[in-house]
Amino acid sequence: MQRLFLLPGTMCDERLWQPMLSVAENHFIPHFLTIHNGDSIDEIVQQIATQLPNEPVNLLGFSLGGYLATAFAVRYPEKVSTLFIVSNLPCALPVEEVKERSRTILWIKKHGYRGIPKKRILNLMANNAHDNTEVIALIAEMDKSLGGEVLMAQLRATTQRVNLFKQLRALPINKHFCVGREDTLVNLDDLNRLAFADKKMHLTVFERTGHMLPLEQPKEFSSWLNNNVK
Repeated sequence: MQRLFLLPGTMCDERLWQPMLSVAENHFIPHFLTIHNGDSIDEIVQQIATQLPNEPVNLLGFSLGGYLATAFAVRYPEKVSTLFIVSNLPCALPVEEVKERSRTILWIKKHGYRGIPKKRILNLMANNAHDNTEVIALIAEMDKSLGGEVLMAQLRATTQRVNLFKQLRALPINKHFCVGREDTLVNLDDLNRLAFADKKMHLTVFERTGHMLPLEQPKEFSSWLNNNVK
């Protein structure tokens, strides 16, 4: 079986993948990567390199991990055989999102961190998943165990992003993207345009699914991976 190296997103850890790994027999061997604290995306990308073998790998990133996986592939194209990007568009963040992140850091510095609000969790999920108490609890648990210091470090290091579209198109490898139709953090129109311009990019849209795609649709997500990890 092929190995698949998995990068989580902001305030997520390897628990993000457990529902997907438990619902079906997977045709790949998962390896869990960690987003270590760093002062910049470039520094984090270098830290990712230390967690990978020398030969080219199947690399998957979710959300922030998707941007980092793309940045890694652009910097180290010889180290990636196939790229899998989940719930992410590898571009600069919207201006309002950048401002919101700055406000979040200031709030935590002044008042401390009290955990991710349930309203924020629900905003990350499709409406039909709002009664999924197990997923809501898992997101809250990952957030709580990582804590405010990790959140501030991740926000500081990863807010200033650049558009990687041109570099991504230049990569001669297969690039598999998937996104939820109801993901409010990813511009599906831009993602479609990116896929249209890149014959090596394959886009799958999951219906009735929000940003937390691996948790909202674990069985379908597992099937998508099994069909594409070669």
